[in-house]
Amino acid sequence: MVNRAVRTGFSLVEMVVAAVLLSGAVVTLCAISNKSLGGVKLNRENEVAWQLLDRQLTLIDYIGVEQFIEAGQLEGEFGDEEENQTVYHWSSDITEGEADNIYRVDMAVYWTAGNRTGRVSAATVFNGTGSTELSRESEESTQSSGQEEGEGESSTQ
Repeated sequence: MVNRAVRTGFSLVEMVVAAVLLSGAVVTLCAISNKSLGGVKLNRENEVAWQLLDRQLTLIDYIGVEQFIEAGQLEGEFGDEEENQTVYHWSSDITEGEADNIYRVDMAVYWTAGNRTGRVSAATVFNGTGSTELSRESEESTQSSGQEEGEGESSTQ
Protein backbone atom coordinates (compact mmCIF):
# COMPACT_ATOMS: atom_id res chain seq x y z
CA MET A 1 0.00 0.00 0.00
CA VAL A 2 1.23 3.30 -1.10
CA ASN A 3 0.60 6.20 1.17
CA ARG A 4 -0.68 9.14 -0.83
CA ALA A 5 0.44 12.56 0.27
CA VAL A 6 -2.28 14.87 1.46
CA ARG A 7 -3.02 17.39 -1.24
CA THR A 8 -2.77 21.08 -0.12
CA GLY A 9 -3.54 24.29 -2.06
CA PHE A 10 -5.74 24.95 -5.06
CA SER A 11 -5.70 23.52 -8.55
CA LEU A 12 -5.04 25.64 -11.61
CA VAL A 13 -8.67 25.44 -12.70
CA GLU A 14 -9.88 26.72 -9.32
CA MET A 15 -7.46 29.63 -9.49
CA VAL A 16 -8.57 30.65 -13.00
CA VAL A 17 -12.26 30.55 -12.01
CA ALA A 18 -11.57 32.66 -8.91
CA ALA A 19 -9.55 35.19 -10.95
CA VAL A 20 -12.32 35.51 -13.56
CA LEU A 21 -14.96 36.06 -10.87
CA LEU A 22 -12.82 38.64 -9.07
CA SER A 23 -11.98 40.56 -12.27
CA GLY A 24 -15.68 40.57 -13.26
CA ALA A 25 -16.57 42.08 -9.89
CA VAL A 26 -13.85 44.74 -10.20
CA VAL A 27 -14.94 45.70 -13.74
CA THR A 28 -18.57 45.97 -12.57
CA LEU A 29 -17.61 48.20 -9.64
CA CYS A 30 -15.54 50.44 -11.92
CA ALA A 31 -18.44 50.81 -14.38
CA ILE A 32 -20.85 51.69 -11.56
CA SER A 33 -18.38 54.24 -10.13
CA ASN A 34 -17.82 55.83 -13.54
CA LYS A 35 -21.57 56.15 -14.17
CA SER A 36 -22.04 57.57 -10.67
CA LEU A 37 -19.33 60.21 -11.21
CA GLY A 38 -20.95 61.18 -14.53
CA GLY A 39 -24.27 61.63 -12.73
CA VAL A 40 -22.64 63.77 -10.04
CA LYS A 41 -21.06 66.00 -12.72
CA LEU A 42 -24.38 66.36 -14.55
CA ASN A 43 -26.15 67.17 -11.28
CA ARG A 44 -23.52 69.81 -10.46
CA GLU A 45 -23.95 71.44 -13.88
CA ASN A 46 -27.73 71.55 -13.38
CA GLU A 47 -27.31 73.00 -9.89
CA VAL A 48 -25.01 75.77 -11.14
CA ALA A 49 -27.42 76.56 -13.99
CA TRP A 50 -30.37 76.85 -11.57
CA GLN A 51 -28.34 79.12 -9.29
CA LEU A 52 -27.47 81.39 -12.22
CA LEU A 53 -31.10 81.45 -13.35
CA ASP A 54 -32.23 82.32 -9.84
CA ARG A 55 -29.58 85.04 -9.61
CA GLN A 56 -30.80 86.67 -12.83
CA LEU A 57 -34.45 86.55 -11.76
CA THR A 58 -33.53 88.01 -8.38
CA LEU A 59 -31.65 90.81 -10.15
CA ILE A 60 -34.71 91.58 -12.29
CA ASP A 61 -36.90 91.60 -9.20
CA TYR A 62 -34.48 93.86 -7.33
CA ILE A 63 -33.89 96.52 -9.97
CA GLY A 64 -37.33 96.24 -11.57
CA VAL A 65 -38.26 94.68 -14.85
CA GLU A 66 -38.63 98.02 -16.64
CA GLN A 67 -35.11 99.11 -15.61
CA PHE A 68 -33.81 95.69 -16.69
CA ILE A 69 -35.38 96.17 -20.13
CA GLU A 70 -33.96 99.70 -20.37
CA ALA A 71 -30.47 98.35 -19.59
CA GLY A 72 -30.78 96.34 -22.80
CA GLN A 73 -28.87 93.26 -21.74
CA LEU A 74 -31.36 90.45 -22.25
CA GLU A 75 -28.71 87.75 -22.66
CA GLY A 76 -25.20 86.99 -21.51
CA GLU A 77 -22.85 84.29 -20.30
CA PHE A 78 -21.06 83.09 -17.20
CA GLY A 79 -17.81 81.17 -16.95
CA ASP A 80 -14.50 81.22 -18.76
CA GLU A 81 -13.39 78.68 -21.37
CA GLU A 82 -9.76 79.70 -20.96
CA GLU A 83 -9.83 78.60 -17.31
CA ASN A 84 -11.41 75.28 -18.35
CA GLN A 85 -14.78 76.21 -16.85
CA THR A 86 -18.15 75.33 -18.28
CA VAL A 87 -19.64 78.38 -19.99
CA TYR A 88 -23.30 78.98 -19.20
CA HIS A 89 -25.33 81.17 -21.55
CA TRP A 90 -28.51 82.85 -20.35
CA SER A 91 -31.26 84.57 -22.24
CA SER A 92 -34.49 86.24 -21.24
CA ASP A 93 -37.67 86.91 -23.12
CA ILE A 94 -39.80 89.62 -21.54
CA THR A 95 -43.31 90.32 -22.78
CA GLU A 96 -45.75 92.86 -21.45
CA GLY A 97 -48.95 91.37 -20.13
CA GLU A 98 -52.50 92.43 -20.81
CA ALA A 99 -52.76 94.23 -17.47
CA ASP A 100 -50.79 97.40 -16.77
CA ASN A 101 -47.29 96.98 -15.31
CA ILE A 102 -47.37 93.18 -15.53
CA TYR A 103 -44.53 91.47 -17.40
CA ARG A 104 -44.00 87.79 -18.18
CA VAL A 105 -40.33 86.82 -17.95
CA ASP A 106 -39.09 83.60 -19.56
CA MET A 107 -35.50 82.91 -18.53
CA ALA A 108 -33.31 80.08 -19.86
CA VAL A 109 -29.78 78.95 -19.06
CA TYR A 110 -28.03 76.52 -21.40
CA TRP A 111 -24.55 75.06 -21.65
CA THR A 112 -22.44 72.51 -23.50
CA ALA A 113 -20.24 70.06 -21.65
CA GLY A 114 -18.36 67.58 -23.78
CA ASN A 115 -20.75 66.09 -26.31
CA ARG A 116 -23.96 66.88 -24.45
CA THR A 117 -25.91 70.07 -23.94
CA GLY A 118 -28.04 71.06 -20.99
CA ARG A 119 -30.82 73.56 -20.52
CA VAL A 120 -32.94 74.81 -17.62
CA SER A 121 -35.67 77.39 -17.88
CA ALA A 122 -38.27 79.13 -15.77
CA ALA A 123 -41.15 81.51 -16.36
CA THR A 124 -42.52 84.04 -13.91
CA VAL A 125 -44.52 87.24 -13.76
CA PHE A 126 -43.23 90.55 -12.38
CA ASN A 127 -44.90 93.78 -11.46
CA GLY A 128 -43.59 96.60 -13.65
CA THR A 129 -42.54 98.73 -10.71
CA GLY A 130 -39.41 97.47 -9.02
CA SER A 131 -39.63 96.00 -5.56
CA THR A 132 -37.21 98.68 -4.31
CA GLU A 133 -39.56 101.39 -5.56
CA LEU A 134 -42.54 99.63 -4.01
CA SER A 135 -40.91 99.54 -0.60
CA ARG A 136 -39.96 103.23 -0.87
CA GLU A 137 -43.52 104.13 -1.89
CA SER A 138 -45.00 102.17 1.00
CA GLU A 139 -42.57 103.83 3.45
CA GLU A 140 -43.45 107.28 2.10
CA SER A 141 -47.18 106.63 2.28
CA THR A 142 -46.82 105.35 5.84
CA GLN A 143 -44.83 108.42 6.85
CA SER A 144 -47.20 110.85 5.14
CA SER A 145 -50.30 109.22 6.66
CA GLY A 146 -48.64 109.35 10.09
CA GLN A 147 -47.87 113.05 9.62
CA GLU A 148 -51.42 113.80 8.54
CA GLU A 149 -52.82 112.05 11.61
CA GLY A 150 -50.43 113.94 13.87
CA GLU A 151 -51.30 117.27 12.24
CA GLY A 152 -55.01 116.51 12.59
CA GLU A 153 -54.66 115.81 16.29
CA SER A 154 -52.65 118.96 16.97
CA SER A 155 -55.17 121.15 15.12
CA THR A 156 -58.09 119.80 17.17
CA GLN A 157 -56.46 120.63 20.50
